[in-house]
Amino acid sequence: MAQIPNLDNAAINLTSLREQSQRELITILRNIRGKKCLVIDPKLGGSISLIVPTSILKENGAELRYLSFDPLQTECNKVVFLVRNRLDLMKHISSNIQDDIQKGLQREYFVYFVPRRSVACEKILDEEKVHHLLTIGEFPLYMVPLDEDILSFELDDAYKEYLVEGDSSLLWHIAKAIHKLESSFGVIPNVRAKGKGSLRVAGILNRMQAEEPASTPHAGIPEIQTLILLDREVDMVTPMLSQLTYEGLLDEILHVNNGAVELNASIMGVQQEGKKVKVPLNSSDKLFKEIRDLNFEVVVQVLRQKATSMKQDYSDITMVLLFSGLLNAIVVVNF
Repeated sequence: MAQIPNLDNAAINLTSLREQSQRELITILRNIRGKKCLVIDPKLGGSISLIVPTSILKENGAELRYLSFDPLQTECNKVVFLVRNRLDLMKHISSNIQDDIQKGLQREYFVYFVPRRSVACEKILDEEKVHHLLTIGEFPLYMVPLDEDILSFELDDAYKEYLVEGDSSLLWHIAKAIHKLESSFGVIPNVRAKGKGSLRVAGILNRMQAEEPASTPHAGIPEIQTLILLDREVDMVTPMLSQLTYEGLLDEILHVNNGAVELNASIMGVQQEGKKVKVPLNSSDKLFKEIRDLNFEVVVQVLRQKATSMKQDYSDITMVLLFSGLLNAIVVVNF
């Protein structure tokens, strides 16, 4: 099954959203001529893989690496860091650049923040004395289509950052993502919000609509009629409960990230000890689409029926082949 989900059956044209993000990333790479090393924030790796295949990145001259404190191993003279606007990641970037300087390597460095640049991050780069060596830009990836009916902001720690750390910047992020959605599908006429955070997002969205009216090819005909915003604090109990669906059970045991789970290669028939392989979970797989939301006790029965049906189909095919072989033998003897 492909890593990038098939979005053809989505209620709205999510494929166009994905293609727009893909074009924006490819434009960034093409504007940096020649071969370059694309150093990706590990947390962004899964999201990027849902937007653009690795093969396309390589076709545009990108050699892929993941950001870490370890010295960067590449022969490329141009290095592109693709990172979230997190303060700790600025230390990683500074460490990589300072290591190159100590080795006497002369390279061009680019930093693209996802989804937008941050003054606080740039201040750290300045304090580390590497800001002047950088060309800084933005890759406005605000949401990722995980499946034909799921768009994700990929804000794993949003609730903790908002409630515990008091960081309300993510509210702007969410409003901006919705506003970007409206640019493609029209201004959403009905917005309902429950909870303090949701009300603030609705307010920010209203201001954005007034200050930057969404330019859309579907003027006057919005494809999304209603948006419902809910705070997590409206229902704090549900996350504490055990998930009883098939997909929920996979998440409880294997942890679903970016629409995929990691399994030992041996389980997938790949004989490489210790190697992990990613198995996507989306509606592109017809069997998974059928059983993902079923209670796991029912799933056992469904899979048993499927196995019995497949066994019967195999037996029928074998009988047809055997009968065909006998007919051929009879024809040869008669001849």
